[in-house]
Amino acid sequence: MTPPAESGGALDRAAMTELLTTRFAEPIAVYRDLLRGLAATGEPPYRQSVLLDTHPVEGPSLTTPHLRIHVGYSYQDADELGSFPAGMRPVCVRIHVQGYPDKYPDRRAAGSDLVHEYPAVEPEAWARAVLGRQWSDYAYQMIRRTDVDRRMRTSLIYTQPLFVVFVASDGTPVLAPDNIAWNRVWLKVIDARKLDPDPESKALRDHIARVGPYAPTAGIRHPDTEPDGGWRLEVTGVPLDRLTDTAAETVRALRNGIRVRGRIATQFRPVRLHVEPDHVVVYFKWARNPNTFAVTMHPPQTGDELAGPPWHTPAAVAGTMISRWQEELCTGLLVRGTRRRDGDTIYISAPPSAPVGQEYWVSEVALHERSRVWLAREGLDIDRPLEWKNAGVLAVWIQANVNNEVGRPYVGHAAACWSGEVAAHVEVLATVPGTPETVAAQLAHRITHMLADLGAETITASVANEHLAELGYTNRPEQAGMVLDVASMP
Repeated sequence: MTPPAESGGALDRAAMTELLTTRFAEPIAVYRDLLRGLAATGEPPYRQSVLLDTHPVEGPSLTTPHLRIHVGYSYQDADELGSFPAGMRPVCVRIHVQGYPDKYPDRRAAGSDLVHEYPAVEPEAWARAVLGRQWSDYAYQMIRRTDVDRRMRTSLIYTQPLFVVFVASDGTPVLAPDNIAWNRVWLKVIDARKLDPDPESKALRDHIARVGPYAPTAGIRHPDTEPDGGWRLEVTGVPLDRLTDTAAETVRALRNGIRVRGRIATQFRPVRLHVEPDHVVVYFKWARNPNTFAVTMHPPQTGDELAGPPWHTPAAVAGTMISRWQEELCTGLLVRGTRRRDGDTIYISAPPSAPVGQEYWVSEVALHERSRVWLAREGLDIDRPLEWKNAGVLAVWIQANVNNEVGRPYVGHAAACWSGEVAAHVEVLATVPGTPETVAAQLAHRITHMLADLGAETITASVANEHLAELGYTNRPEQAGMVLDVASMP
């Protein structure tokens, strides 16, 4: 195969991009449809995913004999990677360019037998061909760390060229924010090289020449973040220099880890780290819940307390603890854990016993044209939730069903509407005759915590029962029903 024209002894990247765009026009069209759908919905469209499996962007290298090139993709939600404008819902689209020997018929057959060294200009041409001119203008190539274990220097995830572009939900590409956390985009990444925009993209080229390859974030950063994009965190208690070396190193790693936006969860925002000689307490906000929560960790005091992986270094101990909190908080620890209120703070610890299988399952009601069918069929009155839904004031609508293979029958539901900016009203809490009282308790428990996480500071209920009382609701003076001050709930 004849390589594209060379200019001044250097391979002409633009000519290569044009050649690849023409040669792979059909699969590239599928690729671009997939990526546009990915930006709009947060996940790749199924039809395009299937088509891409049968029509991959894959073929002989334009620069290197006996080498084939395959282009793959991956993605992640970019909102927590840096400071983007509110409402943008950006996606980080990653383009992986992988070379493998032509003795294999395709990339799948090559497995891990990859070629790691070939002219750097070629991967960029393949990436640009797939992305198209507009997205390529805003793309970056990842720069990886060089101080890695020698065994990683031929690893697929480390050596293969990687390109990224940040795309808003309407398909518009944007520059990376100036506080982007590149190390969270891919393993061992420390920086990025901005690809040169097309010569015809004069406005963008002038912008980059004037302010640089990143979007300024000073005016749009979350008010509770520092300039680097991490959460602002107050540290109180014992100074770290009064701790043992092992404990201090663990606390530093913990502090740095919990500051990272989205590291534990998008709903998690740390506000204070309190240090004592034998333990630390992390105070945090969750979603829009008005309460402050706290979890406790006991760092190792000496190297003798370190065990094998994943507890072999202070940083590993902190990382393992952060991962544990991530799993537990994202699976409902704030609800199922042991809760102890002290003033304005709810201290969370492990549940009193291991969770067991539930006979009944509570979930959100799917909101579509047939929302009424399965609940109404069981004799449950769904008029009020539908009325709220149509009026745009429905806050939460949940349902309970038997936890079996078919998820039937449905046995109850609960619903609440917004009665003010930070006030909600529970008017529906019903089960079918013969349903155990524990189901009503589950519904009351779930809807109360969901409303709190949505930002309700006050919740009223049109009914009065012991299940609501256990959650902190009290009788309303001179009115029917009960009321809960979320900031004082147990």
